Amino acid sequence: MPQAQVLRNRPGIRHEDWSQWPTIPLEQMESTFSVQQYIQNMVRHDASDVKKIVEVPEGQDRDLWRYELLRQVCQDLNNFVVLLEPECTASSCPEMKALEWLYLCAGHPNPQQCSALDYIIHTLDSATALLNSQKYFPSRVSIPPTSLKHFSNVTRRLYRIFAHAWFHHREVFTEFE
Repeated sequence: MPQAQVLRNRPGIRHEDWSQWPTIPLEQMESTFSVQQYIQNMVRHDASDVKKIVEVPEGQDRDLWRYELLRQVCQDLNNFVVLLEPECTASSCPEMKALEWLYLCAGHPNPQQCSALDYIIHTLDSATALLNSQKYFPSRVSIPPTSLKHFSNVTRRLYRIFAHAWFHHREVFTEFE
């Protein structure tokens, strides 16, 4: 009986070997988290092929695919914040703007103005909390129809992070891309 391959980076791994395990076709994955793992494999192998990454494979649940993509975007945006933080400070960006658009932060009891970086962190925190909520997303295998309404709200708020970076921190945006 063949031994199962461990798909993770071991302590002490060399930089050139980081995440260099083979991609397993989705239909051969048997994990509860197979959709997440497959999306992460596609991102790892070619993050620029966005069309392929967002395309729902035949036989896969469209809503589950969208859910896992939103979770992946939140994970990736956390890495983006690390790059953005030195440039996007409370003094350089006291408001969350994209050109003339001013966005109020929904991370408070009543929406209010925040510095751009605080807005970004609050948005990522609330999106992550929502997407990990057992109340709205009790399973990683299927998405309740009543929870689909949250996708557009999360997507809209995450888009604002990209818009701010594009219009106010183009160099950081380009580096991250």
